[in-house]
Amino acid sequence: MTDIEERSATGLGSLLAGNRDFRLLWLGNLVSVCGGWFTAVAVFAMLYEHTGAAVAAGASLAMRYLPGILFGTWGGVLADRLDRRTIMLVGDGVLALLALTFLLADSPGTIWLAYPLTFASAAVGFVFQAARNAWMPSLVRPEEGVLYAAAVQVNGLLFQAVGGLAGAAAVTLVGWRCAFVVNALSFLVSFHFTAKVRRGDRRGDTSPGAARGLRAFLEGLRAVRRSRLVSALLLLEAVFCLGLGGSITAMTALAVQVHDLGDGGTGWFYAVQGLAGAVVLLVAAPRLKRLPEERRLVVLGLSCLGEGLLTAALGLPSSAPGALAVWAAAACVDVVYGPVSMAVLLGHSPNELRGRVVSLWSATATASLGVSAVVSGALLDVLGPATLLPILGACMALPGAAWLVALRAGLLGATRTVRPAAGSR
Repeated sequence: MTDIEERSATGLGSLLAGNRDFRLLWLGNLVSVCGGWFTAVAVFAMLYEHTGAAVAAGASLAMRYLPGILFGTWGGVLADRLDRRTIMLVGDGVLALLALTFLLADSPGTIWLAYPLTFASAAVGFVFQAARNAWMPSLVRPEEGVLYAAAVQVNGLLFQAVGGLAGAAAVTLVGWRCAFVVNALSFLVSFHFTAKVRRGDRRGDTSPGAARGLRAFLEGLRAVRRSRLVSALLLLEAVFCLGLGGSITAMTALAVQVHDLGDGGTGWFYAVQGLAGAVVLLVAAPRLKRLPEERRLVVLGLSCLGEGLLTAALGLPSSAPGALAVWAAAACVDVVYGPVSMAVLLGHSPNELRGRVVSLWSATATASLGVSAVVSGALLDVLGPATLLPILGACMALPGAAWLVALRAGLLGATRTVRPAAGSR
């Protein structure tokens, strides 16, 4: 068995054990994700304490979504023009400072500071992610793109399952002030790990003739449009997330109102989603890595179709364990979508455009999730979850079915890679 075949068979564990630089960035991301959960819980607790209004938490969530639309794509421009490692180091330092600055909002007279601080933290975070997403894939072999994306996604799934509960416990036991300090320390630990890494494609195109600012952003848009597959992938992400964001909103109503699981009922849904998704992803990642691109594209469509049908099934009458089982099944189907779509995207995005292409994909998802969450929240009181969930499921299943039809008809142009236009610099 060759070295590549051996790593393919053993999967994520071998990738992390055998790749020091990737492991360092992965560990830094793991620590900062954990700290992020602590801050999310702490901000909500602080807002409820000083305002007593549920709408305050909703406004805080909006402050997390909006920067992804406004700054996410520009973060991709910076990631393609500046040193990506430097962007991440500066980002960690600024995020640590902002985490501590939340302590200034801890009074009725200064609670308003929580909103601009949340916005600023999210904006810096999206720029940080753009640099990470452009640099980190270059630390693995091209054929390990699925494993790279799976390793990053496992972080989020595991801490989705336990991080929120740990944050809630910490806030309850020692208060939210300590949670903000923990988050600041997590960014300093991330800074420490990142500073040790020097390999990989730290820069995109920094030649004197490279497009800058708005020209660079428009160059990224034109490059995406020229690739039929990448354009179709962004469209699939946009429509699919219109259903996904609403399903998360409807899940809250299922937990608290329909199945009467109490104020912490959403924690059960997040826990089964994180645990089921992590287990399936750990098993599936090596197998997905071995699939040719044509088969991966089929997996994308089947994932959207399957999750849409399961989301629609959540609207049917059931017990609380039954709803949790369907939610876990939906997570198992959904969990392959992220690594496969990211691997396809990276495979069709050269280094000089990687930051912008991946950031456009991320901003598309963020915009759709935000719109869906707001609209679904308004419709939930009118329609109820039993009616809304089948509608949301259709928003997820139909683009998956259309993707499969387009793929079968040869309409996606799967072999064409995103390239800058000749003379665009």
